[in-house]
Amino acid sequence: MDNQIVIAGPTSQRLGLKVANLLHTRVVTTENKVFPDGEGYLRIDIEEEAEFEGKDIIIIQSLGANSTGDQNLHIMELIMMIGAAKRMKASKIRVVVPYFAYSRQDKAFRPGECIFAEEILKWIEIAGATEFYTIDVHAEKIFEILKIPAYNLDPMEILAKELAKKCEDPIVICPDKGAYERSRKFAGYLGKNVQVIQFIKKRDVKTGKITMEGDLPIQGKDVIIADDIIASGGTMAKAIKIVKTAGAKSIYSVGTHPLMLKNAVFNLMKAGVTDIIGTDTIDSAFMQVSIAEVISKAIHSKSP
Repeated sequence: MDNQIVIAGPTSQRLGLKVANLLHTRVVTTENKVFPDGEGYLRIDIEEEAEFEGKDIIIIQSLGANSTGDQNLHIMELIMMIGAAKRMKASKIRVVVPYFAYSRQDKAFRPGECIFAEEILKWIEIAGATEFYTIDVHAEKIFEILKIPAYNLDPMEILAKELAKKCEDPIVICPDKGAYERSRKFAGYLGKNVQVIQFIKKRDVKTGKITMEGDLPIQGKDVIIADDIIASGGTMAKAIKIVKTAGAKSIYSVGTHPLMLKNAVFNLMKAGVTDIIGTDTIDSAFMQVSIAEVISKAIHSKSP
């Protein structure tokens, strides 16, 4: 669309370009760096500021830590892009955050904690965003503080299509109670008779230590363990070990956001995973499925 411009932020250049191509619209990137004192710098790569006046601006910036910097820097870059677009008199500023950092800090678990996910949303709104989009957020309830429209986009169907190519007789394992609805939805996309089995997981809020147990009739089955975020891989590795011992034929680790930090790959491979499948909300080696179509359809459906 002639009235739209996609900004492919520093962390989402490939994804931003894919979305722009699907929307048949212009895409621009950014110039960014970090000064010696640690302060960040960002400018949108355009010739004239008048190019943004009255335009529908779509900013795509994932907030995960990667080779271009940490999540705190990426949050600042996002605020800079929103602020610049607002100053240049964009008529609409749609902010797309494929992976929303700090989303697991959605409630106060212990006295004195900050619900930081809410604070980031406040910054985004105050900076000038008119709409907010994210993918498979950890807790959708945090959107309640926003006065602007917010959309949590679902990647389960496209992930299920990819897994359907690999699995003949699948069964879905839910790694904990909180992930049950996601697992049930995922299984539904695989087929109406695909079974979901839930583990019992406990985590010590002080030490972070995880215990998990489950009784699994999965001998000879293709097992899929799906979650929103794979960070250190601790939860996923424990689940893989259990289903491996129970006689699974193959084990697929599926994560919308494959952060894969520290020894995550080693942990999952050692536990016995067959393959690790993620989306491109995070720019990593495990982004086998693109969510560009999910984003472009959502943007198109909300466009006049």
